[in-house]
Amino acid sequence: MLLEPPGWAGKPEGLPHWPYVRAVDEALAGRGIPPGSVRASYTGRDQGLTSYMWLTWDVSRTGGSGGLRLHWTERQGWYYALIGMSPQDVLLYTVLLPFRRFFSRPQDVAEVAEPLVHTMRVPDVEHYAEWDGARDVRAAASDFRRAVFGLTPMRQPDSESEAKAESGEGLQLTIDTRSDTFERAIAAVRAAYGHNIPAPVGD
Repeated sequence: MLLEPPGWAGKPEGLPHWPYVRAVDEALAGRGIPPGSVRASYTGRDQGLTSYMWLTWDVSRTGGSGGLRLHWTERQGWYYALIGMSPQDVLLYTVLLPFRRFFSRPQDVAEVAEPLVHTMRVPDVEHYAEWDGARDVRAAASDFRRAVFGLTPMRQPDSESEAKAESGEGLQLTIDTRSDTFERAIAAVRAAYGHNIPAPVGD
């Protein structure tokens, strides 16, 4: 069972995706395959402050000749790496898992992880369901990025905006020209796109 990260609760520099990390960990524990280590954080400003987690099973916890590491990012979803006797020894990397939602249901993640941990094989099944807490975590992640760049929180996204975001059509970005400065607007665009977009030259 994971403990709350010390010193992070309620702070703008905290982990907006922590509820998802905890839900996935609980689902894996329910299957009898808790990861040996859990790493959860977010990338730097130059990479868009993207939330991610790593779940690692070393060779002592798997049925193969090496270990396993599951990776998740809020913009790519789930993929995995096969690791050797040492966690730093990566044998196979960035193999996508059969999930069609970035925030797949934790119980579906556990269902796929179980045969992976025991046999190092991905089951021949696809999962399309989304975790019921995805909307809140997306909103928290958006507000977190805005807070880092000194912007006010956005309103809760509606279902149409969420559908576009999930399908890859794009995100809705709201900039208030009465209160947001030019620099803050550029920072918001960088955070939304997840790229270090250069500011335009000139007036």
